[in-house]
Amino acid sequence: MRIQQSGGGAAGVELITAHALWLIRHDAAATAISAATDALVEGNDSEALRELAGMPTDANAFELGALIDESLNSLDLPTSGMTEDDALVIATRHFAQQVIAGLLPIREFTAWAHSVVGHTGPSLAQEIVELDDLYDAFEGGWGEEPDATQTLERFLEASLPAVQKWAQFRTA
Repeated sequence: MRIQQSGGGAAGVELITAHALWLIRHDAAATAISAATDALVEGNDSEALRELAGMPTDANAFELGALIDESLNSLDLPTSGMTEDDALVIATRHFAQQVIAGLLPIREFTAWAHSVVGHTGPSLAQEIVELDDLYDAFEGGWGEEPDATQTLERFLEASLPAVQKWAQFRTA
């Protein structure tokens, strides 16, 4: 038995991320447009994907959200049950991957996590939130510089099931 990911492969995961960003009221347009374009390139096709791929990055947030949902449904990736905590973990994962890729400074990421996820957010993301506190202490002259790489790697490993939950795997 072979396991295949349904719903557009990597582009589907990127579209799930765009939905999570939209759900937490973060700018999701660029991620959504890129995901829709990638889904089309990967051979998926729907009116919603085509519309989303051609949408301007300054599009109306409600129109964007509707097209993200329609595109996800066209890929058989419904996310209507995604909670804000689910979305926070997926968004945090997205930004952690950007830090690892060198596209986002670690301090900008940890400050975002502290202000958006916060100490009352999902337990899975708390080590990232606390990393901001460790950097604050270090910059204030207390303690050693945090090992962000190990923290990010632990978080990425622990948060993978949160994305897989929405990426729906099926047997072929």
